[in-house]
Amino acid sequence: MLAVWITYLQLLFIQFRAGRRSSILITRAAGKGMRSRCLVTNMSAQPLYVTSLIGTLHIAERQIELSLTDLRDLPEDLGQDPRSKMAQGSLNTGEFLDIGHFDDIVSAMLEANDEEGIDVDHVDQLDLTVVALYAPESLPVGASRRFRFDRQIAKGPKVMPLNVRTDQIRSKRRRRELLAKVRAHT
Repeated sequence: MLAVWITYLQLLFIQFRAGRRSSILITRAAGKGMRSRCLVTNMSAQPLYVTSLIGTLHIAERQIELSLTDLRDLPEDLGQDPRSKMAQGSLNTGEFLDIGHFDDIVSAMLEANDEEGIDVDHVDQLDLTVVALYAPESLPVGASRRFRFDRQIAKGPKVMPLNVRTDQIRSKRRRRELLAKVRAHT
């Protein structure tokens, strides 16, 4: 009888922890090329608020890291989904944020960094980090995923995720580092 109760309590505890953990998915959608879309999806049990997107471009031996949230001036009419244009906003469970085409993201980052002589074709990899506020947590939560641009394809460059899963940023140490990174970009 004691073993049954211990198993039951352990299952309740696991379910409780899973309900309180954030889960953010960063994916490539609608194709495999540079014109495919980048989506951020809330897979958590509760809503979260995406506050920042931080991108890192890898160009040969150097890196450019910028906040994607405030890169460009927004039009007066934000359309049907203003969250996607602003690259921030509240996401209920299962909702996604479309942050644009991969080549547009890279171009905007290069333009915002005043890069001359470097275009989208020179970029080897894009790392994306999502920073979000999640109600059960006091520190921001986040997720990151890396995409390599394979230019050896005859039909044009292909966006290749470097790992199958999105890396969840949940430990206190990594969340403090994430908060410091966000502060550095504000």
